[in-house]
This record gives sequence, structure tokens and C-alpha cells, in this order.
Amino acid sequence: MIVKHSQEGWEIISHYTHGLLSGKIASHLEVELMPEHWIDVLTGIIEHDDHLLDFDEQDYLTENGSPKDFSMKGSTNKEALEHAKRVFENAMQKSQLIALLIGRHLTFLYETLAQDYKPMAKFLKKIDSLRTSQRKLYELDRKDEEHLYNIMLFSDRCSLILCQGVIPEVERKLEINKTINDQRFFIRKKSNDNLTVEPWPFRADNFCVQFEYRVLKEPTFKNNEHLKKALKEASIQMCTYTLEK
Repeated sequence: MIVKHSQEGWEIISHYTHGLLSGKIASHLEVELMPEHWIDVLTGIIEHDDHLLDFDEQDYLTENGSPKDFSMKGSTNKEALEHAKRVFENAMQKSQLIALLIGRHLTFLYETLAQDYKPMAKFLKKIDSLRTSQRKLYELDRKDEEHLYNIMLFSDRCSLILCQGVIPEVERKLEINKTINDQRFFIRKKSNDNLTVEPWPFRADNFCVQFEYRVLKEPTFKNNEHLKKALKEASIQMCTYTLEK
């Protein structure tokens, strides 16, 4: 989960919400960037961070009892492997194209861990061994695969920036990444408080995206069960961003 502190309390954004926002952003891209089997690609983007371990399997609190942001290392190697297997196995049940994209993302996330943790290295090697047949089934070459994965990386990074609320002050640029068509993208806030992406990769000259977040009033929690209960009972708010060319 993504955790932000505000005057209201803790703002909690689930990774499922982050994935959905990634898909919403991708859905606004130029038609020319949308490949065949676009629904499969969107599904892969939306579900790339799904199937996280639940509150009974992983600790989502810091040592002082505050909600733990995903960027704070907390999962064990075994937990990371379990998550990777769940995401990939679910993707394999849907389509090999979705599994291809999810597999690429898992390699991106865990290749460093795999250097020291043999079970992860074995799992990533298995994923890699499937890519040739997955591409062949959808008549893709390596360049096509790279293009699709770059769309995922671009959308994922944009979503994370919006969820974390890390857009700089007016007119200062923040790099998104170098992805689609080998271009380097930047995001910035305009003088009217709307956001723009440069270069502009979207169909419309302007559009809105929204995502939900939960607000927790309590500063700390006794245990995972306490946090889980608080999240279920928390007020749900809506965040809206307008992007324009």
C-alpha cells in the first residue's frame, strides 16, 4: 500500500487502486500506440501489482505501529516469491500476453533479489523460458514485446507519481521515465494547477483521472488486525487530477 501523511491523518492507497489508475492512464494513450489485443495489455497493466499477501501473511506496520509504505522494505524473500508466483499464475490463467507482461515486470522487480536468493532466480528463469512461445502465440517479436512493456512502465510510473502526490511546484519538471518510442517523458504542474506530460502521448488534449483513498485518523495501530479493521471502517475519499496538453 501507498501511505501518505496529511492534516486529516494517514492517506492509504492500495496497490490495487494504483494498478487500476495505471490502466486508466494507459487507456488515454494515442490510438497509434495501442496494439492488437489491447484489452490483454490493459489487463496486464491494471493487475501488475495484484495478489499481494494479506494481513495474516505479512506485517503492514512499522516498528512504532504506523502504516508501512510499500517503499519500506518489510517482506521476507519467501514472501516476495509467494507474491510473484501468485501474480504470475493468475496471469497465466487469463492469457499468455498478460503473463508475458507480468513476467517482464516481475523480473524488473526481483532480478536483484534473485542474485542472492536461489528460489527467486529459479522462478524468474522459468518465466524467461516461456517468453519465446508467448511471443510466438501472439505473433510478436522482441521489439513488439519491448513496446508493450514500455507502455506498462510509463503508465505504472505516472500512476505512482499521482498516488504519491510528488508532483513538484508549478512549472518544475519531474522525469517520469524513458520508455515509449524511446522518448524521455516529464510531468509538471501548470499555473492553473492542472498537470501536463511532455511530450504529450495522449489522444485528447485534456482528460481527468480519479482514484480512491482511505483516511485513517489514528496515528498508530496495535497490530495488523487493528489496521485491517480500521481500513474497512475508514472513510473513502476521491482524488482527481486533470491532465492537459
